Amino acid sequence: MTQDKPTANQTTQLVRLHQTRLLLVKGPDASKFLQGQVTCDLRELSAPVTRIGAQCNPKGRILLSFRALQLDAETIALRIPAPMLDKAKSSLGKYIVFSKAKLHDDSGYSVYGLSGDNAQHAAKTIFTTLPTDNDGWAEKDGNFLIQLAQDRFECWIKPADTTAFEQQLDGLTIDGNVNDWELLNIRAGVADIYPETIELFTPQEINYQLINGINFRKGCYTGQEIVARLHYRGKLKRHMYRFEFSGNQLPTPGAALINATTRNTCGHLVTAAFAANNRIEILASLLDEQLDQVTLETSTEILKQLPLPYAIPTADETTE
Repeated sequence: MTQDKPTANQTTQLVRLHQTRLLLVKGPDASKFLQGQVTCDLRELSAPVTRIGAQCNPKGRILLSFRALQLDAETIALRIPAPMLDKAKSSLGKYIVFSKAKLHDDSGYSVYGLSGDNAQHAAKTIFTTLPTDNDGWAEKDGNFLIQLAQDRFECWIKPADTTAFEQQLDGLTIDGNVNDWELLNIRAGVADIYPETIELFTPQEINYQLINGINFRKGCYTGQEIVARLHYRGKLKRHMYRFEFSGNQLPTPGAALINATTRNTCGHLVTAAFAANNRIEILASLLDEQLDQVTLETSTEILKQLPLPYAIPTADETTE
């Protein structure tokens, strides 16, 4: 997680996401193997679509989060935080030995973030054709463009093409920074798991059921029984929310949140980024009933809740 301050310029930004890596699952059983390990339905990748997902332990707590894209018939790429690469190899590697598939650390691909009012125009100069919807992708010469929103894209670029890619966008974009990109993720209500938060959250506790990160009808996978029980039988009392507060130092993932009155722990921070005017925005998973009295364990300032682009269901509601 970066502590770069946000840029003031609001034009189209291009940032190289050095903190992101691709882990490839290759082989005839790549899709079958992952289907039995993760929360999203890998069969949906046969269309030009990506899926956010998670690998869980048997207790339904997240070991790994990712965005998946099927590069070809026998290759699925998982875009993950770079600090999670070794953990991902370990947690997936325990089970892949029984499949006709192998894990490959393909560090050759570079991942870029493209965002801003003219992001579509900039993307068209490289890829010609844009995805038709959010989470969709377009490909050109082995490079991939993923639409996160109408004005925001991920670009997965082969090593031989990175220089030309950057040169073609020179003049159409300005240099962004990783903090700005993470701030956009926070405002989109999308979070990853880092080493500090491994096995801390269930998928529902970071709202994966609200962003197509869980398919409740796909069949069995590790931790599925717990995840499904929370959905169909339990009443979810904990979700991920967006907050802001004043500060000049980012709290780390996993930092405790407490009730300002009782001083009891009520949740944990998922991710954080600097915003304008010495403000910090965070995503935090906590008990729904604690929203108006929550603060960081190291502070007395009550966190101000901010909106998310999707609705948080009540305890009596379920989502498909």
